Amino acid sequence: MARDIGPKCKRCRKAKEKLFLRGQKCFSDKCVLMKRGEEPIVRGRRRRLSAYAVQLREKQKLRMMYGLLERQFRNYFKLAAKQANTAAALVILLEKRLDNVVFRIGLADSRQQARQFVRHGHITVDGRKVNIPSYIVRPGQTVGVNGEKPLKFIKPILANKEPSGPEWLAISHDAASGRLLRELTPEDVKDIPCNTQLIVELYSK
Repeated sequence: MARDIGPKCKRCRKAKEKLFLRGQKCFSDKCVLMKRGEEPIVRGRRRRLSAYAVQLREKQKLRMMYGLLERQFRNYFKLAAKQANTAAALVILLEKRLDNVVFRIGLADSRQQARQFVRHGHITVDGRKVNIPSYIVRPGQTVGVNGEKPLKFIKPILANKEPSGPEWLAISHDAASGRLLRELTPEDVKDIPCNTQLIVELYSK
């Protein structure tokens, strides 16, 4: 399966904000963005960004945040384009991915680590093992840990997490699980650090 294995801290510097790609390092003093802050050095003169460049940057920011390749991201946009509010529908689809739900529950330090847990068969949905990171979690479904062995390295991760989470998730750190309470609304994803309307404009050209 294709993966994007490029340098993660450089992506945050280029986006000029934290994308939380390195787990606990993003919250510590070792965060490269907090140390340096500026974009990676580029040779030559800096030019003013065009409207297209700004739209592309927002798209790349959201794509990298959720760890998707270009084709995957475009497919999600095609699904979201069928909804009335395309910008919100796009983020809602990404938020309901199994790897993202695992991250939101606190079972992993980053979305990449959550994706690895899912692929290795450490995660269950309603008690059944699911090893597809792009699996869409539906309201009422419970996401948990598959057996006692994965709990040995997931429990320390949970110990460093806040017991609370998004309003649309019921999280139980004692049971190392979480349940999707309801369908997400545009208000649930309005705090995503990305201008999704610019992404809609980019793909609408």
